[in-house]
Amino acid sequence: MMGFWSGIRLAYRESWAFMLACPLLFLVPVLGEVIQHIVEMQIGMYDSLAAAQAADADPLRMAFGFVKTIGLMLPGYWVIRFIAGGRDAAAARRFEPRAAALFTYYLIFQAALSAVQLFALPRSGTALIVAMVAGLFLNPLLARWAASAPLGLPTGPIASARVMAIQVPWAIGFSLAVILPLMVPHYILGAAALFAPAVLKWPVLIVDSLLVGYLAAVMVAATWVIATRKTPLAAPGAMPDSA
Repeated sequence: MMGFWSGIRLAYRESWAFMLACPLLFLVPVLGEVIQHIVEMQIGMYDSLAAAQAADADPLRMAFGFVKTIGLMLPGYWVIRFIAGGRDAAAARRFEPRAAALFTYYLIFQAALSAVQLFALPRSGTALIVAMVAGLFLNPLLARWAASAPLGLPTGPIASARVMAIQVPWAIGFSLAVILPLMVPHYILGAAALFAPAVLKWPVLIVDSLLVGYLAAVMVAATWVIATRKTPLAAPGAMPDSA
């Protein structure tokens, strides 16, 4: 069984290795973040604090935010395959129809949840907190599904939740410990871009976009740790958890 701190080290180490081994794939979520920043600059979000507050729920920003969210989800296929394959970059990039189809089902499910959060829930602080807390509980329950799909293993959401339910408290603490060291500078950079002189806004936003790309990989690696720390995944062709 993998320990708490060894799991954190693995998540950061494997994400860094993925970034170096598959730089173009690493840049996919980075590109999504850059595109959203372009839209935010166009609508004047970084002009002032008042402008940022006014632009927070701008429809164009929300639409491109959804596109960015999909970009953040796509590394779920590549990073899982990279780690499971022992840092095999070719395996990470390889398109396997069965694995791609199973991952697409997972991606559609997660995209639907994101769409509800972005477009259906009110943009109030309470609603955002409720959505965040719900995600902290839901993501560990679905971790087995998230880790199995890119490998072509047909573990579904119900089977995943059945296996993972007992690990939810540990997984929540682990997820926060992994993500917060990157989320804090992400928000700091966003604030810095808001108050920085015009000449420095884009350099700050580029650094932020690269950080988000690494964060996307780390989040997937953390999911792998959560999903496999007690029960290894079966090899393709072996008996799956269940559909």
